Amino acid sequence: MKKTEIILKEGYPFIFVTGGIFILSLLFRFDTFWQMFWFVIISFMLYFFSNPERIPDEMGEDVIISPADGEIIEIVETKEPFFTNQEMIKISIRLSLLDNHIQRAPIEGILKERQYVHGEFLALSNEKASELNEQNRTLFENNKFSVITNQIAGFITRRIVTFVEEGNIDLAQRYGIIMFGSQVDIYLPKETILKVIVGEEIKAGETLIGIVREEN
Repeated sequence: MKKTEIILKEGYPFIFVTGGIFILSLLFRFDTFWQMFWFVIISFMLYFFSNPERIPDEMGEDVIISPADGEIIEIVETKEPFFTNQEMIKISIRLSLLDNHIQRAPIEGILKERQYVHGEFLALSNEKASELNEQNRTLFENNKFSVITNQIAGFITRRIVTFVEEGNIDLAQRYGIIMFGSQVDIYLPKETILKVIVGEEIKAGETLIGIVREEN
């Protein structure tokens, strides 16, 4: 089922609670500071759970689009440990509280497998966080190659939500969300021609991060 609502229903509990407190602050004439405080909070919740449309920079079977909003903090060649055990390119994307936290399919093809791992909630600055924190690993495949993403919960995050089951998936289709600050790692084939660099701000479902060229 594709997510098309303007505001994600997963955010309704947060929005209703903070919105209710804001309304009460007006009805009971709370101090102006608290009225403004709860106005900012409800505005943030509406922004955080917004569900914008995204158009990929490029389309095609050989393109890989960013799965997450955020800043690229690392690009490294390493062994992909979850599904393939092959040498791949890993790109780590750090999401701030001001980034949209919906994750989108990096390729068009099949969502073949998922591994959800209960874990800790270490701060993402801790080098062990990507190994020990709660995470959701997803294997995407098409006729040419595989791409793996790993949604990693942070210290503030307490929930990773998935929207789709295994099966066909469109490029840039929404497949999950991490609540309130997090990191997403994506593993690309070694022959990928990268279109991004460390420190670059990228957009889920929009920014072209690489093109896979078949080896001659």
